Amino acid sequence: MSGIAAIIRFDDQAVEPGQIEAMTAAMACRGPDGISHHTAGPVALGHCQMHATAESLEEVQPLASEDGSLILVMDGWLSNWEELRALLLARGAVLRSRSDAELVLRAYEAWGDECPAHIDGEYAFVIWDGRRGEAFMARDHAGLRPLHYHLDGHRLVAASDIAAVLAGPDVRQVPNMGMVAEIVAADWISADETVWQGVLRAPPAHWMRFGREGIASGEYWSPPLEVSLPCRSDADYVAQYHAMFADCVRRCSRTHLPVAAAVSGGLDSSAIFAMAHDLARRGELPAAEIKGYTYQAPAGDPADELAFARDVAAHVGVKVREVPLFLPELDWFKARMAADRDAAPYPNTAMGVELGRALVADGCRVLLNGEGGDEWLTGKPFYYAEQLQFRDWGALRRSLRSDVAAYGWRAAMRLLLRYGLVYALPQWLRSFVGRRRGAAKGGEADWLSPELRGLLTARRAAKRPTYARIANLPSRAMYMELQNNFGAIMRDHLSRQCAQTGFEPRYPMFSRRFMEFAFSTPEHLRLRGGVTKWIHRQALADLLPESVAKRTSKGEFSLAFAKHLGNIMFPEYELLTGTDAGNYRSRVVSPDGMGRLYQRYLDTSAGEKPIWELWGAFMCIELFALADVASNDNATNGELR
Repeated sequence: MSGIAAIIRFDDQAVEPGQIEAMTAAMACRGPDGISHHTAGPVALGHCQMHATAESLEEVQPLASEDGSLILVMDGWLSNWEELRALLLARGAVLRSRSDAELVLRAYEAWGDECPAHIDGEYAFVIWDGRRGEAFMARDHAGLRPLHYHLDGHRLVAASDIAAVLAGPDVRQVPNMGMVAEIVAADWISADETVWQGVLRAPPAHWMRFGREGIASGEYWSPPLEVSLPCRSDADYVAQYHAMFADCVRRCSRTHLPVAAAVSGGLDSSAIFAMAHDLARRGELPAAEIKGYTYQAPAGDPADELAFARDVAAHVGVKVREVPLFLPELDWFKARMAADRDAAPYPNTAMGVELGRALVADGCRVLLNGEGGDEWLTGKPFYYAEQLQFRDWGALRRSLRSDVAAYGWRAAMRLLLRYGLVYALPQWLRSFVGRRRGAAKGGEADWLSPELRGLLTARRAAKRPTYARIANLPSRAMYMELQNNFGAIMRDHLSRQCAQTGFEPRYPMFSRRFMEFAFSTPEHLRLRGGVTKWIHRQALADLLPESVAKRTSKGEFSLAFAKHLGNIMFPEYELLTGTDAGNYRSRVVSPDGMGRLYQRYLDTSAGEKPIWELWGAFMCIELFALADVASNDNATNGELR
């Protein structure tokens, strides 16, 4: 996973020597195949190179046009490289190499601000446009590659990692107390803020242009919000899904090395591994081979999914490497915060470090994961509202019969009422009920300090949901998943962790085509008679063992948190009692509220424990210590130890 950095001055002052080098040094782990720079007057660009495709072996970044007026740095890969190449050649473009970076530069030449609409894949890039004296940057449709920036009025500083931005000129480490409140409350409101004031995340599916006149931006993609694939039968939908899924896996597998796949034993990752193996068997996998990896959790723990993963391996006929969970000590997380200049990884994300080391040792640089299946395939009983909206009485009867068979008459009628008939109520009454539910769900978060509680209340009040306009309720529910800020931040964390380990994650089920298919199909294909991911199970049943194809359970990884939460609450940070010499604890939490929160952790079952809130308090108290340290102190090259 490569890294990009940029310093653009709009006051005609030259970038000082060493500044762009300091930024790339802060994320040197992203450049195992070399780090390069371009500096010319008020413009400096840096690129940390990691080769993950055969085409990337031909690229040299920063990449300039023939006349030097355009210079690009890019992290990522394109899933529509074949189609985009053909389209550009048809328009008369001259391609100097097969690299994806060359395609992006030529796309900008051809379409300007509209170029991201023609580019599909997982990417983030910055282009200096010397003809206009402006910087242009864009991020992929789902924010799968990170891009952060700071703008102080006359200078843009941008980079893949927060640590690299903070290593840029005159970027201060001032805690963003509003974001601290969100983290400790586990209430993710902001879409673009980070833990530092003035350091922002570029929004997914947007382009941004920076110049003397300020900022311009635009959204280049949004999912279809109404059902638009009216197949004649379930069989037609299933056939289309199978072909679409195979194509997404194929495109994500492009690498000149073996491609790795996480095989948890769940429906999603197992299906990706099985499909990749099937593509390889047919000679259609654009990789040297497919290798599988799975977690080895303690026997009997809810995280233990080895039996399912072994069933997949036996069904496919290849071995899957079993790797122990990475469960580091608390000092490891503190060291990561010091190096990353960001909130610590969540323990369930960190547990994949050892698996990453294993696949890199086996010669892989790409890992396919199953993220996205829960977001776009799980489904909710909104099929009732959808069928009522379209007056599809036959489908409504079939849904009701399926739910009666699965749940019984009473439960089925409650689903019909809650997820169907209630949406026939007048809009004013539905809005009133929604406000009451929202207020109850928001809660008081009394474990926050008074300062943070006030900030969180203000942020909640200012939040303006963008999904209320979506008439189709299943699409609205999936759109809310797309706008899930917690998921976006976790993908940024995972990207950084993978880069530090030496590989890049890829997301077949976050592919644009996969998401568009999900948004374009009726809800009863996702949830039917209590069976989630119905279409996925039907389409891929032949590729999966029965134990996985019919699986309804999921792994639960709270053990990664349990190792530390007792230490965090008592001897390490004394969140309940004790002195507070740094005045950090009192700015973050209320001891009485934390006591009640920890008691809830002790009293509730695994899936309902407030692990995110407790871990958030630890991270944010540690964050204040980082604010007192210069950006480059205690920093390493980012390698995971």
